[in-house]
Amino acid sequence: MLRWAPYPFVRITLSFVAGVLLYLVLGRQSGFSLGLLAFFFACFVAAFLLAKKYKAAFAWDVAGILGLLTWFALGLAVAEQRTELHQPSHLTHLQAQPAYYTGVVADYVVQKPDYQSTVLKVRQVQVNGQWREATGKVQLSVPHDSEQPFELNYGDVLLVKGAPQPVAPPLNPNQFDYSAFLANKNIYHRHYLQPFQYQKVASEPPNPILYYSIQLRRRLDGVLRERVGEKREYAIASALLLGVKDELDNSIRQAYADTGTMHVLAVSGLHVGLIYTVLMLLLAKFNATARQRWVGAALVLAVLWLYAFVTGLSPSVLRAVLMFSLATVGLALRRKTVIYNTVAVAALVLLLVNPYNLLEVGFQLSFLAVLGIVYLQPKLYGLLEIKHWLADFIWAYFAVAVAAQLATFPLGLYYFHQFPVYFWLANIVVVPLATLVLYSGMVALLFSWVPGVSDWLFDLHLVLTYLMNDFNVWVQRWPQALINGIDISLLQTCLLYLLLFAAMLFLARKRLRYLVVAVAVVAALAGQEVWEEVRQEGQRQLAVYSVRGSTGIGLVQGQRAVLLADSSLLRHPGNYTFNVQPHLWQVGVQQPEFIPFEKATAGFSPVAALPDSNQLLVWQGQRWLILSHPPRLQPASGFAVDYLLLRHNVRLKPEELQAYTFKKLILDASSAPWYRRRLHQQLDTLGIPYYDVADSGAFVLRL
Repeated sequence: MLRWAPYPFVRITLSFVAGVLLYLVLGRQSGFSLGLLAFFFACFVAAFLLAKKYKAAFAWDVAGILGLLTWFALGLAVAEQRTELHQPSHLTHLQAQPAYYTGVVADYVVQKPDYQSTVLKVRQVQVNGQWREATGKVQLSVPHDSEQPFELNYGDVLLVKGAPQPVAPPLNPNQFDYSAFLANKNIYHRHYLQPFQYQKVASEPPNPILYYSIQLRRRLDGVLRERVGEKREYAIASALLLGVKDELDNSIRQAYADTGTMHVLAVSGLHVGLIYTVLMLLLAKFNATARQRWVGAALVLAVLWLYAFVTGLSPSVLRAVLMFSLATVGLALRRKTVIYNTVAVAALVLLLVNPYNLLEVGFQLSFLAVLGIVYLQPKLYGLLEIKHWLADFIWAYFAVAVAAQLATFPLGLYYFHQFPVYFWLANIVVVPLATLVLYSGMVALLFSWVPGVSDWLFDLHLVLTYLMNDFNVWVQRWPQALINGIDISLLQTCLLYLLLFAAMLFLARKRLRYLVVAVAVVAALAGQEVWEEVRQEGQRQLAVYSVRGSTGIGLVQGQRAVLLADSSLLRHPGNYTFNVQPHLWQVGVQQPEFIPFEKATAGFSPVAALPDSNQLLVWQGQRWLILSHPPRLQPASGFAVDYLLLRHNVRLKPEELQAYTFKKLILDASSAPWYRRRLHQQLDTLGIPYYDVADSGAFVLRL
């Protein structure tokens, strides 16, 4: 039986998390959380006083349960209070579109090659000529304009012309839900601005500490940009040292993701842990007296929080700094702290500040990785006793990498649909190199004002960064370095964690019941996989995808698919990866056959060319007339097809369509908005049924 007595904060945190999760399950609507909190708190106080008076074990048990229920209700209440959507003045409750609005830049401004992106916290809106107070956050995207005398900065107060729009839901099956991602940050609107649509009217940073932190990070980033020189190495150095990822291109991100080393580019627990390790080694002999311990602890805390300040007080750094700060205080008190309580307290503090942290992938992965390393690494490391120091060092790093990967891989499969095969090797080399890159970069920045010495230090930093990058790219090119296209459900993710937990308990306690649970979970996963394979083999789907400015038609048969796509979609692989690939992975298709529309009639038998350069698609008993050009052939009588697809602003009069017989007209996303709006009115007038994938999402026909 698991003994809970040594883990009070684990119990409290789990109760609080359960309350937050219930609020989310209820659809972020409760209305009774404060009453429930008051009820449980009153019951807890009464039970506690009775237990203290009568000193009965049963009474203490009841008081303990009511205490945990109070934390559960607190989680429910805090989650409700932190949901800005419930505020009466929120943007979502406006009855009319604002003509203007004001707000303050409330987040770090991300600089991209063509635009800058940030979050604007709304203060006022002008509706029907009247200004009124308002709340809400808007995701701003603003193109760069050399005529503007300023770039956006944290704390800028902006006057904006126009109305922010609600964030659109995903328009394709299984596509990343950006609206849900922003909603978890209490952002429900976005606005694509042109430079002439906004004006800076003041500078009022909401948080002065964060303002100066961002300014310091920007200055240090400028030093790195100037002194590192090479663009690729500068991008890595800035991300690794300061957490600035603006210059990381997709090829760099992909290389680190494919090798399982992306965590070194996110300033987080690894970086804070490396700094903490050096500090503890330097202060190892400075702990003889209580005064020395507290002076040392104060120094450690000062350096850790200074590093958090330098890196822009990002959530990932704050998580790690908070955990190491708690550990430092525990050591200074000479108390035997339980690491699980330390981790639980750190999680609880962060969730009390913002319960929506629970939904952030980084939050989940970081705490799982820490728990995996704490529990699994000693057990893996203890499997071998190695006397040679270098071999022992490598084995220790291997155990850390495997422990972290085991703890996070089910969630990694769920979110990222891939598994880096050589993560163990990449981490053994990259993590030590990243350690040297971090140390050399920090020392180089510290002495950047010293001529000669700083040149040598930055040269060393550049060489180490170059080696780390090249090693990652080299491993990325190995055969079968990455298994992708893995699509698992939330239930399967939970089953994988149950399997991992049961296997760990069996190995630790050698109890047969844990093995039975593990075998049962394996059987359930295998049964799900067999059922999924059978279902997918019999599937037939035709999908017209919603890809802005492009045409994409997927023909899915079993676990094979053909994608008919125009050149604009094929020229931009990112459009396929973001809009189409998630759906194909969901239905079991790893790699479709790509057929350009221009060549479809030449080598793809289901598509026939018509004399007027349009096309007829006949597939699985379905007839689709695809009009890319004005129809010059008018059938003598009703020409029967199942669906009529219009693409690329094809010029026609809707009256001409009455010569055809079809179930529905489909407008794909390759046509311009003005064209589609005009056609909507004409089709509504004629009573012709239609479906616009640009507005309503992909049209998926299951046969």
